[in-house]
Amino acid sequence: MTEVADAKLEDVEFLKAKFRELKIQAREELESLRRDRDQMREYKKIRDDHNKEVKALIESVRAEREERDRINQEINEAKERRMAIHAQLKSLYDEIRELRSNLVGSPSNDQRKMMRRVEELEWRQQTELLTRDEEVGIVEEIARIEAQLVKIGQEKEKQDRISELRRLARKLKDEASEAHEKVLTLSEQSQIHHQEVVRIRPQLEEYKKSADTAHKNFVEWLKKVKDGETKLKERRTMIDEIQGKLRKHTVEKRDVEREEHFQQQKAQERERVESAVEKLQSGKRLTFDEFILAQRTVSDDKKKSKRRDRGSSEETRNESEPAKSTEAEELIKEPLDTVEIDQELEDITSNPPHESTDDE
Repeated sequence: MTEVADAKLEDVEFLKAKFRELKIQAREELESLRRDRDQMREYKKIRDDHNKEVKALIESVRAEREERDRINQEINEAKERRMAIHAQLKSLYDEIRELRSNLVGSPSNDQRKMMRRVEELEWRQQTELLTRDEEVGIVEEIARIEAQLVKIGQEKEKQDRISELRRLARKLKDEASEAHEKVLTLSEQSQIHHQEVVRIRPQLEEYKKSADTAHKNFVEWLKKVKDGETKLKERRTMIDEIQGKLRKHTVEKRDVEREEHFQQQKAQERERVESAVEKLQSGKRLTFDEFILAQRTVSDDKKKSKRRDRGSSEETRNESEPAKSTEAEELIKEPLDTVEIDQELEDITSNPPHESTDDE
């Protein structure tokens, strides 16, 4: 081979070595990229799972708060009802005391004792939590004393009003007790929902913190993945460039080899023709093939001589051109002997999968 050919051969060997080196690097980077993607997807899954937990806990807190607030509203209404009843009771007892103070009776000690006794009983009725029997006993005793006072003071009409007011007061006290019991019951229910909100809040904060941390890690690994994809694409570009040069060299080498083979065949054919013509002209013995070949050559030479004699400017078509055309067509049809990159690397570097950047 010539010096130029030797130089090209050295370049080709260098390109092949570089090609193998780049393929090894690309495979290593591909494995690293896969590991980075797996880690990124793991953080993404953790983030999404914890965000779902956060959403569910927020919904639970909202429901508990709404129920607690609804119960608190009922508590406020019951308290307002209880306060209104107490105000009515105070008004009733004020009127009773006013009526009793206007009762006229004997100035005897018995009358004063009876009035003091009534006041004591009424005070107990207002300030103490009495049983039903005790309440009835006090009411009956007051009624007896006041009946005596009415007789003494001839204040029957006022006493009737006092009795009516006391019956109304007992009814209002029952309603006040019911309102108070309702307040206590609802307060217990409200406290249950409030405690549930307090219990959920630390879990909610923990999941939010974990989701934020996972998202931060996801963004970091997403950047690594994108950098790895960019680097792998650059490596693929270099591989394609070298592969193109190797393919070009292979084509050029095959063209040269085919041309040399074609010229060699022409030279051999020319030698056969010249040998056959020489034998024919010298009268030597020829084989049948040599005779046909020599006769055809002599006949063609005579035809060419006649054309030249007639001064024809028409040129004959070169008989070797169809052969060259056929050779060229065969060259195009035949597969190139090039070094192909692994299909796996081809697929991944051509269409690398991407994670959606919306998560960022």
